[in-house]
Amino acid sequence: MNAKSQRSTKLMTLIFLWGAMLFAHSIRFAFGVAAPTLMTLYHLSPKTMGYVLSGWNWSYTGTLFLIGLIVDRFGPWIVMGVGSVIWGLSTLALPLASGAVSLFLMRMLFGFGHSMLFPSVAASVSREFSFKERTRAIAVAHSGNPVGLAMGAVIAAFILAHLGWKAVFYSLGAGSLLWTLAWFYLYPDRHIGRRRSAEGLGANINEHRRVSWISLFLHRSTWGIALGQMGYLYAYFFFISWLPAYLVLDRKMTLLKSGVIAALPFWVGVFCTLGGGWLGDYLIERGVSLTVSRKSIIGLGLTGSTATVIAAVFVQQAWLAVTLLTLCVAFLRTTTGSVNSLPIDLAPSSAVASLTAIQNLFGNLAGMLAPIVTGYLVDSTGSFVASFIVAGAMALFGALSFVFIVGNVERQRIEPKAPLKVSVLPSRAV
Repeated sequence: MNAKSQRSTKLMTLIFLWGAMLFAHSIRFAFGVAAPTLMTLYHLSPKTMGYVLSGWNWSYTGTLFLIGLIVDRFGPWIVMGVGSVIWGLSTLALPLASGAVSLFLMRMLFGFGHSMLFPSVAASVSREFSFKERTRAIAVAHSGNPVGLAMGAVIAAFILAHLGWKAVFYSLGAGSLLWTLAWFYLYPDRHIGRRRSAEGLGANINEHRRVSWISLFLHRSTWGIALGQMGYLYAYFFFISWLPAYLVLDRKMTLLKSGVIAALPFWVGVFCTLGGGWLGDYLIERGVSLTVSRKSIIGLGLTGSTATVIAAVFVQQAWLAVTLLTLCVAFLRTTTGSVNSLPIDLAPSSAVASLTAIQNLFGNLAGMLAPIVTGYLVDSTGSFVASFIVAGAMALFGALSFVFIVGNVERQRIEPKAPLKVSVLPSRAV
């Protein structure tokens, strides 16, 4: 493959990964925008809505350990495609729900499809990009996340105000399914089965050997990125789940205004995601080690988010609170490229999706609790103060885990034991 063809393949890969992030996260955040309306319509308390908001995360987290193995075995193209069909159809069907239980079940179905996203993105980047390009590639793909959240907030608020809450999910579900058709027909790497990584093409035989999923837990750095992700995603999911409702319930904004304002931190987050990815690769190109680059960006970013989210809840002026919350999300998003590059840095290509799944399994256990804990705290205290403090404390816990538990990235890579039988499932192009 010549250089021009490689660049074209990489560009198309990033476009499709970005699109997957955009649609999945638009749908996730749109539900948060509709939450106050649904609470009124179905007479749901904040505690009950906390469970409904977390519904997608129960199935998402429960299936991650299996999804990582499936992506490593069959490849990202087919697995991501199936996942996007599931999350699109479940979104179209959500207006059929008639109460808390059925809303929860519909969101669980969405979460099952969504669980295939992050392991597939990690495997795709591992296949196409070298370590010198990796942080930027991860950052570009993951920038679809805040764009999706921001667009989801604005689009959902506009449709909700003019056409009603059901139209929100009809529109987003249909758009997601159209993207799925493009994924199946136009994604560059339409292979089913294993494929060597960008660095593994004849470079290192260990890259092509199988790693036991259980054996990954024997490595200190696995626990470091797993616990770190718990802190990172608790804080981030707190915003995804409750920010629109906080602006309505605590800052007394209208539904439309809350949707527009809630999108602001995520628009800023787009640039911070890309900036954090550029900074990570720039430091490496300047001779900074992978370990120092990853840990410095993650540690400073998560610590900054702790300070700003706790400060935001104590200020009186709504504009200052929104500014601090925007800074908090900016700090969180700056760490995204480095946080999500660590599984690719640490694992051989045959286990990248599995290690990514473990990282996100632990992260989403905390993310699943974020809306529930917040609902209980708001229900029992009548304010968001305690929930903001808990979110800040979890971000700080994540920073400490990434910095002090993760070992030396260059020296403590996970090494496979048994040879990988490439011929078990031949790859085939579609």
